[in-house]
Amino acid sequence: MGQEPAVIDVHCHILPGLDDGAHTFETAIDMARAAVVGGASGIVCTPHHLNGVYKNPGSLVLHALADLRQRLADADIPLGLFPGAEIHLVPELPSRVLDGSALTYNDRGKAALVELPKNTVPRGSEVILGQLLRHGITPVIAHPERNLVLARHPNRLAEWIDWGCKIQLTAQSCSGDFGERLQRLSRRWLELGWVHLVASDAHRPTGRSPDTLSVARACVAEWLGEDAATLLTLDNPRRLLEGTDLLALPPCMRADTTPLGGDWLRFLPWQRRAR
Repeated sequence: MGQEPAVIDVHCHILPGLDDGAHTFETAIDMARAAVVGGASGIVCTPHHLNGVYKNPGSLVLHALADLRQRLADADIPLGLFPGAEIHLVPELPSRVLDGSALTYNDRGKAALVELPKNTVPRGSEVILGQLLRHGITPVIAHPERNLVLARHPNRLAEWIDWGCKIQLTAQSCSGDFGERLQRLSRRWLELGWVHLVASDAHRPTGRSPDTLSVARACVAEWLGEDAATLLTLDNPRRLLEGTDLLALPPCMRADTTPLGGDWLRFLPWQRRAR
């Protein structure tokens, strides 16, 4: 059995006891082992915050992160852990990010993982996203394919992307584990060049597990080529951790869902800022 290609998971609920993800350190360690088996060299820990159920301010997340890092070191598990949060889209989001109580990716103050409700796009969403962008903070929209409004009205999402928002798909949407409809939608958005990241959104060691990212990566590689899969699961995640701009895939300018050839990389505008 060959080694899985390297990935960095930028959305994972591995910190124990903070939300509906890992409940114990034992579960978190099992998730870490599954991530390593799936080729992950690092995970961004993104507990829910401000969603009406969980409040996980930065100080609490950093403390839990340090504890889990030590536990992984004691267990000799070679997995890097980085701070973050999945922040619900609420009016106070910009102020909480700016004062540091809601963590950005790797606590760099450059990009924030933003979650919408499943069934709606809240009134004032554009205002909130615009406030983040005006302060130099890039909203990374978590799993928009799973939001009913954006799935039915993708032009609204396209507008957000045009403003500078970035898009993160869930691994199991790409793999088909969440159904054929979400898989078709994910593939179409990938071919349009709308997607910047694919992540596990893992909550447990099996099922919604960190190793689902490797399966999704293989799907992206089949559809768009290895370079695209690497960009979305390794190169752009590295850029998030570094606090630099994410790169975009070039769109497949066709109306069908025929896979884009693997030579797409020669069309990538490396020298200009991605949309």
